[in-house]
Amino acid sequence: MLTESISNGDFQYHRTVISSLGSKIASSLTRKTSGRALIPEIDGLRSIAILSVVLFHSAENFLHYTDSVVQDSWLDSFLVRMLSTGEYGVPLFFVISGFILALPFASNYMLGETKPKLSKYFLRRLTRLEPPYIFCLLVLAAKELVQTNAFSNPAQITETGKHLLASLFYVHTPFYGQQGAISPVAWSLEVEVQFYILAPFLCTIFAWPRLMRRAFLVVAAIGFSWFFGIEKPILGPYLVNQMAFFLVGLLLADVYLTYLRDAERSKFSLAWDLLAAGALAGVFVFKAYGLAPVMLTPWLIFVGYLAVFRACMVRRFFSAMPIVILGGMCYSIYLWHFLIVAGYRMVHFKLFSPGANWHDRVFYISAATAIAVAFSAVMFALIERPTMDPKWPKKLARLLRISRTTDRS
Repeated sequence: MLTESISNGDFQYHRTVISSLGSKIASSLTRKTSGRALIPEIDGLRSIAILSVVLFHSAENFLHYTDSVVQDSWLDSFLVRMLSTGEYGVPLFFVISGFILALPFASNYMLGETKPKLSKYFLRRLTRLEPPYIFCLLVLAAKELVQTNAFSNPAQITETGKHLLASLFYVHTPFYGQQGAISPVAWSLEVEVQFYILAPFLCTIFAWPRLMRRAFLVVAAIGFSWFFGIEKPILGPYLVNQMAFFLVGLLLADVYLTYLRDAERSKFSLAWDLLAAGALAGVFVFKAYGLAPVMLTPWLIFVGYLAVFRACMVRRFFSAMPIVILGGMCYSIYLWHFLIVAGYRMVHFKLFSPGANWHDRVFYISAATAIAVAFSAVMFALIERPTMDPKWPKKLARLLRISRTTDRS
């Protein structure tokens, strides 16, 4: 009995320690918000978007270094087909961006809430998004210099510097007509920045009568899809190619403020669960089987996101803390995952010599994704999360002044 009681006590002690450690880790990985309250479902939806992108790049890495034609079974063929649609995680992000950026402006025009200050709007994006981005680009540029042996070739240093400068100012695609040589994923951030600049002016549409603005958003989204939509998002690195997704995000913000934010639990929650799961899965299935993804994808995302807010089980899933934490780290994951997946591939292929079969494919993709997320979580805690505090520039300036005063004394 004495041994049993000691064992139980030890177990309780370890459980308390683990629980405390878990809460500390969770708090260090939880996204900080300023201004508006956190909408957990949105961060949860971000997790699906970022996972699909990481899985896509992991799968592409595997395909590039094995036989990309031969698959050993119908299961492997299905995996290849579905994983190749992961790039559609980017449009999932674009819709969320349209929604999030529209909310404060829509709240002002529709509900009479405080009008957002444009100076604060732009400054917040500068202090929030630039530090992680600049740090990542500098690391990737240094890697490029080392890989190309640029220190013995001044022309290569100059060329890398030009690409770095273009990427820092989000103009690499217009200048070079292709994805960034330093960060291949930065094209979508260039699109985001174009929308950030346009959003405050576009959001004046929320001052229009409800029916008029909704009709405009629907017609405009269909028009942009029809005339400028790109089946592969990565081949359309301009705002005009992706505008339909942002417009759908604005429409979702309208519907959210009108119906969803304060809606009571629906008695048809199971139907909403099925609709949410079906619509979000349909984004990738329709792409995989070529069923008009350009025209349908914005509306599948819209219906899926809307249904999540009215569902029960699906909403609970996207509001779960681990899913919310993962989604809250999506910016860091997006910035770093490509580098980590590529680096892990060199190690993995030397250790395991995988072949073109489903179990080797799943093992590699799972390991690469897990390592990329883990590394990005560290970068989130060290680099991104501190800059989520709107007052960090003032705090840093105060700290530097104190340090300078100490040195003088």
